[in-house]
Amino acid sequence: MKAKLIDLVEIVVHRAYRCKDREYVRVARAVDSADLRDRLDRAVDSDSPWARCQAGYVHWLLDRPDVPNTRHVWRSWVAGTASA
Repeated sequence: MKAKLIDLVEIVVHRAYRCKDREYVRVARAVDSADLRDRLDRAVDSDSPWARCQAGYVHWLLDRPDVPNTRHVWRSWVAGTASA
């Protein structure tokens, strides 16, 4: 089951945004592992600007479990103003 959820998170970060995609951060946090982080790292290095952005955000939040996954945090992160 964990492997399928990791696959799902990988699919979400690679596709164009759909309503509620941001909610998959909760899934990513639940299945956080070296495998998931490796996949996110590959997505960050991909040719797709969307995958780079989305995967970077998910990875950033995995490194900061106390930061909430809110629209404000997403917008701040995209704007480059999220606190490290």
